[in-house]
Amino acid sequence: MLIVGAGPAGLTAAITLARYGVDSLVVERRADLSSLPRATAVSTRTMEIMRTFGLEERVRSGGIDVEWNAWITETLASPVGVPMPLGFPTREEAALISPTTPACVPQDHLEPVLLDHLRSFPGVDIRFSTELVTLEQDSEWATATLLDTASERTIAVRARYVLAADGAHSRVRAVLGIPMEGPDNLIEHSTVLFEAPLWEVLGDRRHGIYVITHPEAAGIFVPVGADDRWLYGRELAQAHQRPENTDSLADLLRTASGIPWLRPRIERLGSFSFAAQIASRYREQRVFLIGDAAHRVTPRGGTGMNTAIHDGFDLAWKLGWVLSGWAEPELLDTYETERRPVGLLNTARSADPNGSQREAAEGLVADLGDRIPHAWLSHDGARTSTLDLLGPGLTLLTDEHGGIWRHALPSTVATIVTHIVDEPAAEALGMRGGGAVLVRPDAKPIATWLEAVQDPVSAMAAAVTGMAVRTNGPVPAWQRVLAS
Repeated sequence: MLIVGAGPAGLTAAITLARYGVDSLVVERRADLSSLPRATAVSTRTMEIMRTFGLEERVRSGGIDVEWNAWITETLASPVGVPMPLGFPTREEAALISPTTPACVPQDHLEPVLLDHLRSFPGVDIRFSTELVTLEQDSEWATATLLDTASERTIAVRARYVLAADGAHSRVRAVLGIPMEGPDNLIEHSTVLFEAPLWEVLGDRRHGIYVITHPEAAGIFVPVGADDRWLYGRELAQAHQRPENTDSLADLLRTASGIPWLRPRIERLGSFSFAAQIASRYREQRVFLIGDAAHRVTPRGGTGMNTAIHDGFDLAWKLGWVLSGWAEPELLDTYETERRPVGLLNTARSADPNGSQREAAEGLVADLGDRIPHAWLSHDGARTSTLDLLGPGLTLLTDEHGGIWRHALPSTVATIVTHIVDEPAAEALGMRGGGAVLVRPDAKPIATWLEAVQDPVSAMAAAVTGMAVRTNGPVPAWQRVLAS
């Protein structure tokens, strides 16, 4: 497997493939991971994936304890403000629908955690300062020419599949000639990365984003590190002109924060353009686009990195099944049919000037989709979520009356593990009296039988056969929980 790009999408895909024993070469044109915080919103589903990897606590250790909403206020020092929902559940809501909660973790902490974990697997080769030059395909292989920019040497690599995780300006996408759809250069923002003791002024007003309405310094503050590292951004159209020296930047930050004595240590000044674009297709024969190579979103809604991680996880487990002989290659067709609608939804949201503001239930539609419900139960003497029971193959969940299902398991598609759940968990899963739920590794149900059936062998076979053409089911249970 060749993975081009070592950002969140590429690293997640490589880890997932390694868990299936699939060797991969990961190449990254940069000399090292980025030292910039970039994204900070780590969604509920992303944290569930990190939990699957055993990385939940390591990821959270580099985060900031905030409530994931925005606080609209004139300045940071102002005691008056209005909260604004960003589509993330509160801690209380998250406790009802997941074994974990969203986190505020800068990308320059998350990426090293993922990279370190990836390096713990055998069969993984990671090369920095290496970029793709050319790419050709036939019916059996994809052949790439790679350039080591440090030594200026080129090598040819042949791979069964190629994953393009090389960002918004993807070289792979350009080589394939896949166009992007949607607007570019929507808005240009200026940013200031700095350190200053703002938490001591904010006190218990701890939020993921602070929207500043001061007429001379309208913009946003984002906490991007546990050690009082912050990002301040504003539209260049609002700023009229970009401050050109540290003194004028410091004055701007003092105005926006409302702290006249503030002495910020300015680390970096930057700018970027908003774009809301999506690739016209996610696949070209043996090459797949994931992450920002497949979709460019604005920061509105905090969906960019999370969508990228979910892309990488979704495609990689399906590749793992195909390469393990558990499924036919047709399963790979579901990557685009399942992930591109999510990309379209989040791209459209990010293009909306009010796209940041969403209630939790609406934001979770794209984040959790129709994955099975979370419910706590006792398993091997430990408190376990129904989501924790899922394995790399298929997982069959049934109640104490579901013994008939254990004799109906086919052996031709994937490893199937059965778990008997207690009555409250069975109720949460929507089954009773010998019912069962057959679940994919990404927690999405293939089939749910509310109660025992007369011919479980045929029912199971039909469910597995139809796996590659799975469609969304009824309203997800997590939505019903939040609504109640």
